[in-house]
Amino acid sequence: MNIESKWLEDFLVLAKVRNFSQAAILRNVTQPAFSRRIRLLEETIGAELINRKSKPIGLTPSGKLFRVTARTLVNQIVTGIDQISDLSQLGGNVVQVAAAHSLATHLIPKIQKTLPEGNYKPILSIEAIDVDQATKELRDGACDILLAFDDDILRLPPYQSLLIAKTELLPVSACDDNGAPIYQLDNKNAVPWLAYSSTSYMGRQVETVKNEVLLKPVFSSSMTDMLKMLVLDKQGIAWLPAYSIAEELKQKKVAIIGEQSLRLPIEYYAYRYQARLHPAGEKVWSILCDIES
Repeated sequence: MNIESKWLEDFLVLAKVRNFSQAAILRNVTQPAFSRRIRLLEETIGAELINRKSKPIGLTPSGKLFRVTARTLVNQIVTGIDQISDLSQLGGNVVQVAAAHSLATHLIPKIQKTLPEGNYKPILSIEAIDVDQATKELRDGACDILLAFDDDILRLPPYQSLLIAKTELLPVSACDDNGAPIYQLDNKNAVPWLAYSSTSYMGRQVETVKNEVLLKPVFSSSMTDMLKMLVLDKQGIAWLPAYSIAEELKQKKVAIIGEQSLRLPIEYYAYRYQARLHPAGEKVWSILCDIES
């Protein structure tokens, strides 16, 4: 099999911009020449990578998987050349990580401080976004590693998953000066509720228990940090993941309220395609395995 590196770079640009004309301009070739190179790549691989019928164009299932392989191959080429010429390792050592907002805040500092020192230290490129959008990044092959919550589909081939931890989504209130919660959950009085967006992962979890108590929605966001800030400002109650409020619970700035049944178990995972990542990506994955263990 004879695949030219420029074809891989062409494919990666096209996968990103989803437009042949724009990709051809970025690759500094005519559109007909660019289209021929993509066709040659598909013919060499023996699979259709581009869904040309969709608008904008999309990737086929084979294309999504190959996007990971192509990025790994290009990174390995860059790394190999840089090692020989002793140039900067930025290009080949970048690890693309998509993560749910709260998990990025919680996990990335742990990963960053355990990265090996030296010229070839992995460089994390983090996109902290909504959980569902982050999941789409992995399915589209746009990232090396995904940090997100339990997803049945992503725990099946062609993906690989790693359970990082089990935790709870806790109903909490800010505390008064004596460490007592200023709001309580009961069936007598509606309390101001700082809600997750109904379409978000956390919102879907809370949806299962919200009718057990009286709540008055006053705010909505998909961002855990935003809801936490408003809870601390005493503007209402919210369900927050235990890892995001560990210090605040110790310091009695917030307190868990309501019945035990309102505490929602959740799990969070690291996900990737089963295809081998470039060396820096594999190193970050091994660090995640150590965090889990």
